Amino acid sequence: MSSRQRLKVYYKCLIASALLLVLGAAMVLSSSSSYALQHTGDPLYYFKKHCLFFVPGLCLFFFLRRMHYSKLRRYAKLLVLISLVLLILTLIVGTEVKGSKRSISIKGFRFQPSELAKFSLIIYLAHFFARYQEENKNKKVFIIPIAIAGLIMVLLLLEPDFGSTVTVFAYLMGFLIVSGINWLFVPATILSSIPAIIYLIKNKPYMWKRIVAFLNPEQDPLGAGYHVIQALISIGSGGIFGVGLGRGRQKMEFLPEAHKDYVFAVIGEELGFAGCVFVLFLFGIIIFTGFWLSRKIRDVFGRYLAFGISIYFGIQTFLHAGVTMKILPPKGTTLPFFSYGGSSLVVALAILGVFFSLIQNADFEDDEPELVSEIL
Repeated sequence: MSSRQRLKVYYKCLIASALLLVLGAAMVLSSSSSYALQHTGDPLYYFKKHCLFFVPGLCLFFFLRRMHYSKLRRYAKLLVLISLVLLILTLIVGTEVKGSKRSISIKGFRFQPSELAKFSLIIYLAHFFARYQEENKNKKVFIIPIAIAGLIMVLLLLEPDFGSTVTVFAYLMGFLIVSGINWLFVPATILSSIPAIIYLIKNKPYMWKRIVAFLNPEQDPLGAGYHVIQALISIGSGGIFGVGLGRGRQKMEFLPEAHKDYVFAVIGEELGFAGCVFVLFLFGIIIFTGFWLSRKIRDVFGRYLAFGISIYFGIQTFLHAGVTMKILPPKGTTLPFFSYGGSSLVVALAILGVFFSLIQNADFEDDEPELVSEIL
């Protein structure tokens, strides 16, 4: 790839990222103001904290952007080990909120180890499958990443954090598929998890209520189906161009967790269908450029890493938007840069830094002009 073409890809993604960060901050302010005023007396409370978390997030972004991505390989196992230790500590000394232990409080700030676990797992899986391909190992070694990801999923379910569990499972399946595993493994794995799902439904009744609410929210409009109905009302009331930024009404005590799990619904109400499409388009630039990089980068680790970054943003966006639009059952999943949450913002910026390091530092195979023109 010529320097000119590399710069085009770099600045295209940089503009998309900057727009996502600016729009995300605006939506955090808009979606959280009424909730913050009611619970803290300061309508800017969550927006200020969001801006505060920009500091460590941007520091990580610039640090990882300047660092050659290949150096992450030496820390892959350590990052996973630290994530596992923190997930275990969360179950022991974590702060309990609404019946779940998902964060560790440190001097007034809450850190969610599940977000670090996502980042660590992507680095580890990229390292493992790159080593598998480089050394031409037997596919029996796949049991190692499956066991590690499985342990992370068990710890997440114990919190419980079903949304993060689904995300980690999607990461694992994605890497296994692109590494050449038999496609029949995917449905076989899903079928083998049915007993665990039945157990969870039996012991966690709220999960079954969420499924029922997803299928028929009108059956319990003030209970389990409330979130689903209010999210659909929010999106539907926005029309094509929305009611205007900051003018949405659903976030005012009607739409629960509007600044976290349902911020996409606020986007739909205030920016309309056009705003939703624009946000998805910006994420699409990052996601599909990552997939394109995973085909063009010469070294195997870089290819897997680009793929992992794409599925990180792709899965998070799909799960969040899918729940909001009633495509998927309700689960707590953040929309990167848009949902309030310091851990999510810092990790998303860190992953974005690695993404730009790939664009800057990776060696590319011979260009295919038609593909380059399509991407640019």
